Amino acid sequence: MITTESLHPVYYYAINTFEQEKFAVFENNWIFVGFRDELSKNNDFITITIGNTPILVQNFNGELSALLNICSHRKAKLQQEKKGNRSLICPYHCWSYKSNGALAGVPQNKTDFGLNETTKKHLSLKKFALERCGELLFVRVSQTGPSLSEFLGPYFSILETISTDFNDHIQEGIYSWKTNWKLACETVLEVYHVAGTHPETFAKFARAECEIHYFNGHTTGNTPLQEATHKWWNGARKHLKINPHDKFDEYNHFFIYPNLAIGLTNGSLMSLQTYEPVDSVTTLLNFRLRMINPPSEIKSSEALKAAVCMNFTKFNHTILEEDRIVAESCQSNMTCNNTPGLLGKCEDRIRYFHSAWREDINKPTGIIKHV
Repeated sequence: MITTESLHPVYYYAINTFEQEKFAVFENNWIFVGFRDELSKNNDFITITIGNTPILVQNFNGELSALLNICSHRKAKLQQEKKGNRSLICPYHCWSYKSNGALAGVPQNKTDFGLNETTKKHLSLKKFALERCGELLFVRVSQTGPSLSEFLGPYFSILETISTDFNDHIQEGIYSWKTNWKLACETVLEVYHVAGTHPETFAKFARAECEIHYFNGHTTGNTPLQEATHKWWNGARKHLKINPHDKFDEYNHFFIYPNLAIGLTNGSLMSLQTYEPVDSVTTLLNFRLRMINPPSEIKSSEALKAAVCMNFTKFNHTILEEDRIVAESCQSNMTCNNTPGLLGKCEDRIRYFHSAWREDINKPTGIIKHV
């Protein structure tokens, strides 16, 4: 028999498992937080919760910093939106901070607080490791661990290339799925489900076959496109006056452990998705669609571009909805079944994902053993 067991159903809903994952999986690994161009202006910021840690990443006059998103005074959230542009000043009592997290200003300090420089230093915001890979930004909560290039290994150069070459912003959005984050990730890690879940969409878009490569928990799945898809994109590129990428011409999919998925379609479109855990049975799916950069000297019709883009943005929505429905169906059955599922060879990318998860969760600091 060549099948292997999936994770036990309890690990898709148990609260103690989820609490352990926050630290062992999310706070100990590099997590994608956004694109560099989302922080192009002074005071641009992004916020994200990694594990148990609320973080802000902000542009301070060209310097990017990742800091704890909690004011040292009365613990208010410093930046309250998902992204925006605003000085790092607490909206509660107006305490302000510098790029290194140092406390910059305290209203009425002389008359009401009397904080000296030593005390102010102890009230600095905690700073976290922030590194770039091309146009992608990653944060690591843990104060120790591998560099981003070590963590990504051979995927560093791949992400560096595609994040730079696919940078024409098309669409972004957020969906809420009533599933565990791992189950959400698994929907993009095999093509075995295509015939059943996507018979009128992805099945007509690409073939249900996959060439797999892997490094630690990161994997690649290369899937041949259907001939009709090649023809459609050839016509679309002609109208948009863009050229396909010279290295990726099928459906090339990359999964960066623990929760980043990037799909490239015919060297023309990039779909980037993250699966952000909310609780043990709720996940936010954040997606961004970007096209390959057009030649700098050529501009296509905006109306024509909008018409073409409407086609694949609708397709993206339909695919995600089909995956959500089946994933939520699986999630609803986890509590009434006590046996692990089975993984065939065609689901090897999920097996590698599970192996990385087990390794993290069973580290000496973990509380869940022998998963």
